Amino acid sequence: MSTLRPSLVVFAAVVSVCGRLEAGSELRTLNAYDRRVVERVRARAAARLEDPECVKVLVDFRDRSGRTLESNLQSFGLTASRYLLEIAFLDGSWLPTCEAVSVAMAATPGVPRVFVCPAGPGTLNSRLSRIDLESRALAEAMVIHEMLHTLGLGENPPSTFEITERVRARCR
Repeated sequence: MSTLRPSLVVFAAVVSVCGRLEAGSELRTLNAYDRRVVERVRARAAARLEDPECVKVLVDFRDRSGRTLESNLQSFGLTASRYLLEIAFLDGSWLPTCEAVSVAMAATPGVPRVFVCPAGPGTLNSRLSRIDLESRALAEAMVIHEMLHTLGLGENPPSTFEITERVRARCR
């Protein structure tokens, strides 16, 4: 049984960066430790997306225009698995959204990048790394969840919980 606090299950946030960054901010790469964690979790999540049942999650949701995420993915000419491996995962420590302890990652709908939130001030690891230690399957579902946002999925509705539970159900 996972010992994750319930607040950590509510992990994702969709931020409205709208293609521009806040004044004075910059895109920052992840530190070496978190980069390795993201690569491990992303590789496992990409392997899950090779399963025909898991990839159906792309037709379970639609963007704000009513298009399936699968149709949005087709414009890239990549499989879901390959697309996930191509998305940029960046340091989100500068994002106000990451100040909430329940947020592990954040993405803007339709923008192929994900910001990873730090575990806390002065730490070298991300919240994702802590979650991965507790539950590999949840960490993988979280990464797929964020991938769905990069393909245009908004949030509320559907809720963070609904998105993650759908991913977990499809990608066992």
